[in-house]
Amino acid sequence: MQRENVASVPESATADHGGATDAGFGAREGGMDAGLTRRGFLRAGGVAALTLANLRLAEPAAAALGVPTRWGPGDAKDTHYTSFTDLYRQQWKWDHVLRGTHFVNCGYQRGCAWNIFVKDGIVWREEQVADYPQTNSEVPDFNPRGCQKGACYSDRMYDSSRLRFPLKRVGARGEGHWKRISWEQALTEIADETIDALVAPGDGPGSVYWDLGSAASNGCHGLGLTRTGYLLDTPILENTTEIGDQMPGVTTTLGKIVFNSSMDDLHYSDLILIWGGNPNYTHIPNAHFIYEARYKGAYVVTIAPDYSPSAIHADEWVPVNIGSDAALGLSMAQVIIEEKLYDADFVAEQTDLPLLVRLDTQQLLRERDLSSGGGDDVFYVFDRSQSRIASAPKRSLALEGMQPALEGSFEVETLAGPVQVTTVFERLKQQLQNSRPEQTEKTTGISPVVVRNLARRIAKAKACSNVCQTNFSKFYHGMEMERAVLLVFALAGHFGRRGAGYSAIPQLSVSGAAPLTAASGRFDPRIGMVLLTASAAPKMIRMKLAGYSNEMILYELAREDWARGNLVSTPLFLYQHCGLEDLYGSARRWDPDLKRDFGEFLDEAVEQRWQFVPKNPPRILFSTGGNMFRRVRGYPQLIKRMLPRLDLLVTFDWRMSNTARHSDYVLPAAGWYEKDDITWASGMAPFSHASTRAVDPVAESRTDWEFHCLFMKKLQERARTRGLSSYTDRHGAERRLDQVYEEFTFQRRFTEDNPEDLLERILQLSDNVGGIGWQELKQKGYVRFTGVGMSPTYVGNSADIDPHQTIVANSWHTGKKIPWPTLTRRMQFYIDHPFYVELGEVLPVHKDNPRVGGDYPLQMTGGHNRWSIHSMWRDHGQMLRLQRGEPEIFIARSDAAARGIADGDRVRVYNDIGEFEIQAKLSAALKPGQVVVYHAWEPFQFKGGRSHQALIASPLNPVQLAGGYFHLQPMVLVQQPGGNDRGTRVEVAKLGGRA
Repeated sequence: MQRENVASVPESATADHGGATDAGFGAREGGMDAGLTRRGFLRAGGVAALTLANLRLAEPAAAALGVPTRWGPGDAKDTHYTSFTDLYRQQWKWDHVLRGTHFVNCGYQRGCAWNIFVKDGIVWREEQVADYPQTNSEVPDFNPRGCQKGACYSDRMYDSSRLRFPLKRVGARGEGHWKRISWEQALTEIADETIDALVAPGDGPGSVYWDLGSAASNGCHGLGLTRTGYLLDTPILENTTEIGDQMPGVTTTLGKIVFNSSMDDLHYSDLILIWGGNPNYTHIPNAHFIYEARYKGAYVVTIAPDYSPSAIHADEWVPVNIGSDAALGLSMAQVIIEEKLYDADFVAEQTDLPLLVRLDTQQLLRERDLSSGGGDDVFYVFDRSQSRIASAPKRSLALEGMQPALEGSFEVETLAGPVQVTTVFERLKQQLQNSRPEQTEKTTGISPVVVRNLARRIAKAKACSNVCQTNFSKFYHGMEMERAVLLVFALAGHFGRRGAGYSAIPQLSVSGAAPLTAASGRFDPRIGMVLLTASAAPKMIRMKLAGYSNEMILYELAREDWARGNLVSTPLFLYQHCGLEDLYGSARRWDPDLKRDFGEFLDEAVEQRWQFVPKNPPRILFSTGGNMFRRVRGYPQLIKRMLPRLDLLVTFDWRMSNTARHSDYVLPAAGWYEKDDITWASGMAPFSHASTRAVDPVAESRTDWEFHCLFMKKLQERARTRGLSSYTDRHGAERRLDQVYEEFTFQRRFTEDNPEDLLERILQLSDNVGGIGWQELKQKGYVRFTGVGMSPTYVGNSADIDPHQTIVANSWHTGKKIPWPTLTRRMQFYIDHPFYVELGEVLPVHKDNPRVGGDYPLQMTGGHNRWSIHSMWRDHGQMLRLQRGEPEIFIARSDAAARGIADGDRVRVYNDIGEFEIQAKLSAALKPGQVVVYHAWEPFQFKGGRSHQALIASPLNPVQLAGGYFHLQPMVLVQQPGGNDRGTRVEVAKLGGRA
């Protein structure tokens, strides 16, 4: 990237910021003659000055380290120097050692406490903390936690990618020409543009969008973004579905997405399936639990197309063909049912398999069929204890003497006359006759003997767990893969018991932060939360009286919030307004089962209010924690079609991402050791972690909370200056523009100057961390959760937390008999929604991976890599040294030989959508027909700025538009159509020259 030097800036303007003369980047140049001060370090980039390759240190550097530069006979008694080891030890004397962490979206390995070593105002290194308590003497502890990315963050935070000053674009977008400006100028100009959009007829707040990304905290800094969006009524892009992390089959079957047992609970498993993930890459702090359980006697099976880094440590590898996991799961389900290995009591109590289905309409039998004015959510079973049809329990899963039949056909007298009915189990059993192992072998590539043995092993296991991630939902037909795997687990009864369970999305955090997003700013947050609760109380009481569980009530409130447009579906936003309709709406081009275009399904879903598409195209886009122009599949279309239509693109980040490169303003964000905050975490490692302001932010970087405070303050100031007191929001109500800072800061109780006070209040309002205060959390670095809280984002864990017991997700359902949050109140495998009927997916099925991209022989897959968390480390020198230093595509040796490709060759990868160039890396771990490009390479690391994302169509599957079916309704994280890329069809051809 070209950088414009700002020669006109006086020395006094840069003297306190490392003497930088560039336009905002942290360059490493010069020597140590400035002395080892903060200014000297930032000027010289002095990590290299710590090397002991030459023991003759420069005098200023040596003096700052406390090391003499000249030695004589009289010096020994002062230095106690007897060998080079004493000199080495002098380096490891610190001014401060504080606790901290990194709040990137590590997802499944999230939550690691680190000691941060500070000398002379500089973070020199970090080290894993290893004092986590053991849950009990039967299970391993959580020590230590961390990965190689965290271990080098002290280098990343000072390297040359670091943004240090506000920058304004000069020249065309994306050219890389910048002018350094002041924060005052940046905020003023951005605020004026925002006000223009807020008050513009036809645009208004609906034209100002926030890209949340995945790097938000759950303390004051994440709150800064969400509270800004809610107060201004400017929509926030909820991109879980766009990323492809929405697990559609899990939410369709279980009514929720967030639940995970703690990783130490694996010690109670005798069978562990690694199916849909690669924990050796992506569970670095957690993987030891798998292998300690194996050491105890657990049998570990990895099911994956490639001989992955996790497969090599398993007892058995099942090399399933790409995209055929649903066929494998259904085949095992067939074996379990045929051989009567299923847990009949569990199936009858916890699932919808005993519910009755009408043979004439194929619909579930409902109360409305039997009586005038009957309900749509009352279902029926055949009770063998009384030999009659009976309504299935609704308020509890406890059968209380009822014995639902799983098999048989019965006659029911309906309003339309007698009707034959049968059970869902019978329908399933009949459908599975086409999934016998001998019939699925060609599809899955797995022999019937292996399938039968594995099915029996699962069914007979005392406790089987699955280590899964979000791989399946990144397939076009990923919903069916997840439904099939869940069916296997349900038939065997492996839910809600110690050592038994399916892992979904891991999230858990302090409960006091989320309500402050929408709390009134006229009062202290404690009063604001009371008012929020009071306003929702009548509705909650009505739902409680109607038999809704607390979990179901919270989800209903979250769905209402979604319908108001506070959060919006990123895939539908990109489809509707950002130039991606040709790619995201192309499902019918590739999917032979579709008889209608995606747009027809979407029109129906919007008309029925099953889905919500934002009305306004973007006029202003803020990127605060995201990297849309790297992350989005088909991002070149965004640059070509959306970017020119934007009035303003603002990026707030700590590094020059691909999105920042195309922005109008780039504002420098503080790093993770430069601010106080609380991270979101998960039940897998059930500890809330603190991030500590160990050092001041580099140069002119600001914390997230400070940025949002200053932005809202500037909005208020400019509105008053321009005589604008209010504007009309998207719902026709008037909102004050001249009071936004007062509202945002709770009448200046919590401003940019006192974030620690806000963190203290958040903890005071949290009921799931044992009453700990901020200073105690800050000093210790972490605290164990005492409960899951009552947030729609975390309540899905559905488990009590005992400090001396492992966490068992969904034990509320299996132990306390609290209904599952689905339409039938059970694990629901039968979905009689019109879209599911039309597409033949009423029960779980296998569908071949469509040939998205064209008729090409290779299927491109991916995965999170070992050396990065999204794009944040993808251009970091230390991480690149552990790889080949540039993007690479893994290709099977036989496929490479057939194309004349040698290891290290440059290749062209192409399909009907586009092409890109990359280095070939030959692998013996891949099956022929599979190529792999791991996650998160920045486009600027590819020739011409075109990454593998450029040839991924990511067609949205219309079945995921279904709604109006209690749990099939959109809310945060789930039930919107999701992005996909796994199995994209490509061809690879050799180019001239080696990489």
